[in-house]
Amino acid sequence: MSKRANWLTYYANTKNRPPSDLLVKALEYVSQKGRAIDIGGGALKDSRYLLQEGFEVINIDSQKLPADFTRDIDKERFQHVVSSFEKYVFPKEAYDLASAMYALPFNRPETFDRVFEDVKKSLRVQGILCGNFFGDRDSWANDPKMTFHTLDRAKASLADLEVLFFKEREWGGMLADGVTKKHWHIFEFIARRQE
Repeated sequence: MSKRANWLTYYANTKNRPPSDLLVKALEYVSQKGRAIDIGGGALKDSRYLLQEGFEVINIDSQKLPADFTRDIDKERFQHVVSSFEKYVFPKEAYDLASAMYALPFNRPETFDRVFEDVKKSLRVQGILCGNFFGDRDSWANDPKMTFHTLDRAKASLADLEVLFFKEREWGGMLADGVTKKHWHIFEFIARRQE
């Protein structure tokens, strides 16, 4: 099966799920519901939620979405950009919210730091960043094409932001296919850009 087919299967399995709990919590800290970027937004469950909450949303994902995924979305307030994170040019001080749910680890290690700095700089002052890093005990941690964090590195990556919420989680579970077992190790965060 091709990589694209795997992602389309994942999207089909997740498109009707509720928005990410961490994103819902992050909205408690948002002072202005203007523009948001959904980084690696996949099946658009979080993008749809942000649109319902009044944001204009840009969704960055490496995969083109099937037409039926966006048929009912207000195209005036939504844009889907097909791009890898490392190739996307993040505009400076453009977003009130940046959401990166289970997306950042899929950036290659050699470009991760630059991309994450660009994400942070894309926030307006007082803008909120929420998302997660995969930890070094995650079952995928030996994949050289993905980025994983120790606790110290996770905290250091957020050091120039005001951290509003940070939690390390670890559990045995499944992938979205409901069949494949996976050991999860993640660091969840919500942070605010101060200047």
